[in-house]
Amino acid sequence: MKWHDVGDSELNGALAAVKYGHDPVAAKNLIEYFLERFRDGSHYNEHILLEFLDHAFGKIIEEGWSADHAFGLKLKRGHHERPDTTERDVIATAYMILLMRKNKNKNKNKNWTWLEVKGEAANLLSQAGLLPDGKGEKAVEEAYAFYANVFACLPDQALLDMLPPDTPVISRDKDG
Repeated sequence: MKWHDVGDSELNGALAAVKYGHDPVAAKNLIEYFLERFRDGSHYNEHILLEFLDHAFGKIIEEGWSADHAFGLKLKRGHHERPDTTERDVIATAYMILLMRKNKNKNKNKNWTWLEVKGEAANLLSQAGLLPDGKGEKAVEEAYAFYANVFACLPDQALLDMLPPDTPVISRDKDG
């Protein structure tokens, strides 16, 4: 039996992956586990089965999903795993705020434009390998829109601590 040694913790993990992680491999594994147990007349975890069916039936009836989507075998549009970009987004926002502050304080007549600050942050993240190709300034802009209100009240040192070590906070003049 392929699924002979599967314990309740693995079944719970697979069910959680189907319900919350949108994982087609976990869904197929759950279905295989139950099919194997049904055909062999072996004991199976009824609670997991009922929770799995409740989840799938609810998606079909209440939300109009297809059976493949409801049972987790196919990903529904917009429900795929997205990479966690929190670190990148925090760095981008902190860097942008610092650049704007530094340039505003030092260069009263030479403030960077929003586009220049955004481009500089995108360059930093690209050099650090934190930006995927083709995302660039759009990713920085989205990060700033999400975190700026939260980070705007932080002191410079707190923002500097969010940046990778030795990140230059560049000013337009050569002095700073």
